Amino acid sequence: MSRRFSIPPFAVLLLIACAPLPALAQSDPAKILGPDACIACHKLEGAAWQEMKHYKTFDELHRRPEAKDIAGKLGIANIKSESACIQCHYTSMGAPGEAKAVAGVSCERCHGAGADWVKVHNDKTKPTHIADAEKLGFISPGNLYKLASNCYQCHTIPNEKLVNTGGHQAGSPIELVAWTQGEVRHHFLSGKTNAEATPERKRMLYLIGRIVDLEYSLRGVAEATEKATYATTMARRAQAAKTELKKIADLVPKDEVKAIVAAGDGAQLKLNNKEQLLAAAQTISELGQKISDTYQGADLAALDPLLPTAFQGTPFVAP
Repeated sequence: MSRRFSIPPFAVLLLIACAPLPALAQSDPAKILGPDACIACHKLEGAAWQEMKHYKTFDELHRRPEAKDIAGKLGIANIKSESACIQCHYTSMGAPGEAKAVAGVSCERCHGAGADWVKVHNDKTKPTHIADAEKLGFISPGNLYKLASNCYQCHTIPNEKLVNTGGHQAGSPIELVAWTQGEVRHHFLSGKTNAEATPERKRMLYLIGRIVDLEYSLRGVAEATEKATYATTMARRAQAAKTELKKIADLVPKDEVKAIVAAGDGAQLKLNNKEQLLAAAQTISELGQKISDTYQGADLAALDPLLPTAFQGTPFVAP
């Protein structure tokens, strides 16, 4: 098996911590099949991944000076064996207690551990094979909210000690359109052209990304325990996310969007307010999933002035 070949979504951060992170969605190592299970069919996607930071992290992360510095502050000897590091930087597979990192951020880190659904997904004789696979845990590109959640869970750095003690950057400035249409773009279902998203999909990406950003920023504030870099940075991030969503609500005054803004405004960004912050985050999550399921990009043309035109990195071009 190739230990590095896989299909990732977004650019990687240096995430190292000594305390385990909250369990990330669909990441059970016992149900991970490994990148080869995907690239057997998705060869161009795999080739695109070889040019991405998510690919390089497997061989490079532990050698980077920044990583060594953070690991030293946290007393970590080997980041590939530390569960907190593996959860966001690597794909690990194996039985409980025996799981090992086998790749960087790969297909199943974004689309779900494949053991339960890969055979159904591959059965193209059934027109419902994608929908059937989703029922078994597959996160399809059509489910933008779940897909984006897997990105923001790591890119908002869900670990206070990592930042305050380790000195890690408190999150990355991820924005879903810019970060999915550049280096990490791997859209080959219609042929060899790595197609840019349609205007309709970009509008949905932008809207969903801003909502997920607010959800996970609020979750970060909720978990903060001390007035230090992590808490203040997450509070500023949540406030910025609310500001962007208010701009969206002015342009697209739909009920769900307005309710998300109200939920964000109703939660005070302060320490020791975990219950209220998590309740707001859950409300936003449920509304965001509804938007992902029911909204159409064709109805969101008013968002076009907000969409970025510069992307994060250069998209892969198939030979």
